[in-house]
Amino acid sequence: MLCENCKERPVSVILKQETPGGPVERNLCDQCAFNLQTFSVNPNQEPMSIQQFLSQWLTGEAVQPQALEAQVMPECPECGLTFHRFLEIGKFGCPVCYETFRERLPRVFGKLHNGSTVHRGKIPASFNEKMAIKKQIEFLRISMQDAIQTERFEQAAVLRDEIKEWKRKLSAGPEEGGAADGE
Repeated sequence: MLCENCKERPVSVILKQETPGGPVERNLCDQCAFNLQTFSVNPNQEPMSIQQFLSQWLTGEAVQPQALEAQVMPECPECGLTFHRFLEIGKFGCPVCYETFRERLPRVFGKLHNGSTVHRGKIPASFNEKMAIKKQIEFLRISMQDAIQTERFEQAAVLRDEIKEWKRKLSAGPEEGGAADGE
């Protein structure tokens, strides 16, 4: 198979990228892959360490020791950690580092989480149902206490019975509790 770019040399690099439109695969020769500069790696140089690879991938730029010395990097005033050192070791040195490198972190998190910088966690459905029942029980308890305080004892008794019913649903599990909701 020939390189998609130059159509002259055989394919030796398969580049797979996730894009918003879906995964993209490119078949390239060594030279075209090198010229693409997704990763600035010279085939004649020594293999890069995993820290260099991750640092380059996260920042989008080649990280060579000489280049780091030439650049002026922000440094944490508390512990002296630089951003590139953070990328090498993978953790901050102190709480002040978060504030010091705040501007650069969205780009790092975006690369780590497929472009997303907002956490969108999920709660298992069974846990979500249990939490909803517990919140309902707590709401009913507060209402019952209010009814007792204002001497509405009949309403407090109704709320007490509702609390007992919700507790029964909670102890029965989501299957039985879900069926009782449709009654």
